[in-house]
Amino acid sequence: MRAEAAVLTEGDAEWRAFVERIDAAQEAFAHGHPGEFKALWAHTSDVTLAGGHGGVVERGWDKVAARLDWASATYQDGARSNQIISSHVGDDFAYLVRNEVIEAKIGDRSGRQRQELRVTMVFRRTSDGWRIVHRHADDQTRDSLRSKP
Repeated sequence: MRAEAAVLTEGDAEWRAFVERIDAAQEAFAHGHPGEFKALWAHTSDVTLAGGHGGVVERGWDKVAARLDWASATYQDGARSNQIISSHVGDDFAYLVRNEVIEAKIGDRSGRQRQELRVTMVFRRTSDGWRIVHRHADDQTRDSLRSKP
């Protein structure tokens, strides 16, 4: 399962290639291999992660890296897909809002599970190219209220 490439019309070739790298790295992440995804982050003290398994918001590369290692280790034999909802790409700043689906054996649960996440990622262009500086993912993809105003 891959991203809908037709949606990636915004930004230059470098940006579009970076988003493709994210998608490939997240596929490896869902198989318990976080290295490619971690390489796409800024390794700075201001990066933040509010991960899809819940818990505290991690701040600083050391804490974010450890959390990514832990989170990736909870997945086995995973597959991912996503749908971009919104995005903006500037000269040195970008963001993506998307829905992501992970189908995998997750944690100690028996059998494959489906995890649906709504995700916001923030990016900064550095001297090394685009890097992730924030990711927020949660599983609140369904309305919590029975009726809408």
